[in-house]
Amino acid sequence: MNQRIFLLSLFTALFVIFQNTLKSQEYIPFPDSNAIWSEVFTWLQPFEIITYQYGILGDTTINSIAYHKVYRLNDTVYPLVPGQYCGAIREDNSKHIYVIGCNCTYPGSGEGEVLLYDFSKSVGDTVFVGIYGLEPGGYLIIDNIDSILIEDNYRKTFHFTISDYFYWIEGIGSTRGLFSPITDQPTGYQTWELICFNQDNTILYLNPKFNSCFPYLNSVDSPEQGLRSVRIFPHPVTDISVIEFNNQNFNFQSFELFNMVGQKMEELNIEGKNHMTIRADDFKPGLYFYRLSGHNMIYESGKIIIK
Repeated sequence: MNQRIFLLSLFTALFVIFQNTLKSQEYIPFPDSNAIWSEVFTWLQPFEIITYQYGILGDTTINSIAYHKVYRLNDTVYPLVPGQYCGAIREDNSKHIYVIGCNCTYPGSGEGEVLLYDFSKSVGDTVFVGIYGLEPGGYLIIDNIDSILIEDNYRKTFHFTISDYFYWIEGIGSTRGLFSPITDQPTGYQTWELICFNQDNTILYLNPKFNSCFPYLNSVDSPEQGLRSVRIFPHPVTDISVIEFNNQNFNFQSFELFNMVGQKMEELNIEGKNHMTIRADDFKPGLYFYRLSGHNMIYESGKIIIK
């Protein structure tokens, strides 16, 4: 009797392990809705940092083929609020990710469909990763395929020869940004990075260089100007604090305040202004992130502590 119980327990354990193994090896497809890629662009000469977001919102049919529409976002909470249309994306049955009509990149993909990612490749295969200045034509060889645990699933990560600066993540894309394979990215002066990936209001990937999807980044740090673009005093906010911003040089239009999980708590029109006030009584105590932007581009973000 004890032997039967032991064998039954062993069989159950092996079955669970087998099921979990199958689950861990299951291919994770590219998202088709409720997905946000938060990215940062850095230009060293002259120094500039811009953060921005892409999101999938809605479906469309082009040349009798079904696609999912991609936008620059005006907001980063659900339901998504679309901004500039950035083309359409789809995945076929062979783990190929295509994009068509993308006009948010440089130089852009034009009107025809182009291959963005190929997650069917193996070690030793050559893939197009974007013009990076390392290999002729932007092609690199996959020299290692690893995996990363995200929630309950292992996703493959594709690593390339020569470059240790970026890699691909199954179901997410490049750590250099969603559209990096079709974006000219010269070395030395310009870099693109994925800050985080959010799907269904859950952060599934966060770049270890950053501590949030809205990190504190100085967009301008020019010794010639000798001025910060934003100043908060007194800080932390205990009663009423003043937020000053150098609008004469930066032309900010919008001030947004987010809580720790990315929910927008406040949005104000600051066009033509050079300061505003914030009251501690209007918010729960804690850490918040502000964002100042203009002309659909984000120029400055930072932290506000409210006590």
